[in-house]
Amino acid sequence: MENSVGYNPSFAEEVFQNVHSGDEIKMCMNCGVCAASCPLREHMDYPPRQIFSLIRAGKREAVLGSEAIMLCTSCYTCAVKCPRSIPVIDVMHGLAHYALTKGYMPRVETARFGKEFWNQVYRIGRVDEKDLPRRVFFAGGFMEGIKAMLNFMDIGIKLLLHHRMKLLPERKIKGIKSLKKMLDKAEVLEKGGAV
Repeated sequence: MENSVGYNPSFAEEVFQNVHSGDEIKMCMNCGVCAASCPLREHMDYPPRQIFSLIRAGKREAVLGSEAIMLCTSCYTCAVKCPRSIPVIDVMHGLAHYALTKGYMPRVETARFGKEFWNQVYRIGRVDEKDLPRRVFFAGGFMEGIKAMLNFMDIGIKLLLHHRMKLLPERKIKGIKSLKKMLDKAEVLEKGGAV
């Protein structure tokens, strides 16, 4: 793990200004409750409190390249238990989004899935359970896609047998134009623009 000793305000200011809820990091007292309560803590290269320390220390590469920022499942345990009421979830998701916009892809599969998930929601207003994995699996190449499909074939068969996945493509929802307008407005607001 990278040493977090020292302070470099330039990266901290970058996060405070550009990451959703990034300025809330200033309130962190490094108690470690977020890390102790996280169900995925054993899979993180850096727990949230250490991510916050690395931000303060100016360790840009370590933070934006961290797999931990892409692992948050939004269970809200950390936010509920935080003595300072820091929205840890918002910060972690904000860091993940910021890392992706800066060309970092710490967890390629997660980034691919998220991108395709939102593309489908935007395009048809829902997720197509057979099209989504196909697109995600083959995003890494033909052979990788074939291997992934074979690995998940038993799950696909069970979904079909239990009528949880349709054979025909999903159709657009009614009011898709309204949904697209709403999502476009949300994107503008997220970037700090006026609607």
